Amino acid sequence: MNPHTTSEALHSTIVATAYPVAGKEQEWEHAIGNLIRTAMTFRGYRGSMFLKPESSDSSHYRVITNFDNDENMKRWYNSPERLEKVAGLNPFQERPTHIEHVSEYEFWLTPPDVDAVRPKAPPKYKTFMIVWFALYVTIMPLNEVLKPLLIEHFSLLLTNAILAAIGVALLTWGVLPVLNRLLNRWLYPSQQ
Repeated sequence: MNPHTTSEALHSTIVATAYPVAGKEQEWEHAIGNLIRTAMTFRGYRGSMFLKPESSDSSHYRVITNFDNDENMKRWYNSPERLEKVAGLNPFQERPTHIEHVSEYEFWLTPPDVDAVRPKAPPKYKTFMIVWFALYVTIMPLNEVLKPLLIEHFSLLLTNAILAAIGVALLTWGVLPVLNRLLNRWLYPSQQ
């Protein structure tokens, strides 16, 4: 399956949801390691994240691979090297891997059921509105409360770096997941 095409993004991410055969997880993990090591040799590769099932009730793994842009991601995705490594995974999978290509912000807005095939990403205007609101409610308090305290002890450059790190952490693990839950019906009306 080809990844969904999107407009050029700052980052280009492949999200693969895989279902190894029960009892063959170690062989599958070895094969996925070979796939990731091969991806590392391609231009624009920015890293991978390997997520094991969160509980014994869940059988799916997630492999998230990030490239600097769509062109480099597509070069990797369509390469003979990738196809060869994917063929090495097939004997250890109970069903085909579901692959999706998402922009950096769409990845934060996940659908309600992680075990289901992921629906189409929300329209760009919805993604824009959610991310804009999340940035606003995160950055305004940081600038009003923390910045004056930090600027007394650190340079402006270091203060901004600290605020950016705190802001990204709050967005990733707090504000965006909460907004995703609260506004799920609006983001994914066809899934309700």
